Amino acid sequence: MPMREIADADAPGQELVVHVGEIKDLFTAPDTDPLAQHEGEVMGEPALLRVARRLMAAGKMSGAHKLVVLLPGDKIEPGLGERARIALVRYCTLKLEDNDAQLRGMRREAGRLLLRGVLILLVCVGVSSVFRSETITFLPPLINNALGEGFNVIGWVMLWRPVESYFFNPLPIRTSSAVLRFLKSLQIEIR
Repeated sequence: MPMREIADADAPGQELVVHVGEIKDLFTAPDTDPLAQHEGEVMGEPALLRVARRLMAAGKMSGAHKLVVLLPGDKIEPGLGERARIALVRYCTLKLEDNDAQLRGMRREAGRLLLRGVLILLVCVGVSSVFRSETITFLPPLINNALGEGFNVIGWVMLWRPVESYFFNPLPIRTSSAVLRFLKSLQIEIR
């Protein structure tokens, strides 16, 4: 059976239901098997990844929620829900630490890129000013203007990557961190 849609994920007490063959399939990908009974086995991916993907797509990560894990009867044992909850918290904590480390690395790299970009921009704007001024007289005015504008454009384009690194590259990691914080807060019920 497929995982219930997360359309009403803001409703208090909303249950996120997932079918798995074994509890470890929450965290690790089972072998891909298109003939399998459970969604995760068909897709060959961990159940938490599917839950996270659907939460991100729905944009619904607030309110009280419960993750209901449906297991075959012979796989359910006493205390499994609590062990799964502890594993979920540990998993999310480690992934959040990894995301924070990635963001710090991105900021450091973006700072280096920004420094280079600004230096190149200054050089290009300076060269552009020289071409657009009347200092260079051996070239026709059309060529001077074209080179001046060209260097100006090159300088500004060199800032594209630093701006992208600062503002856009971290977005998927920040979204992932928001999902992980939400998943970390879920209660788990085994049925």
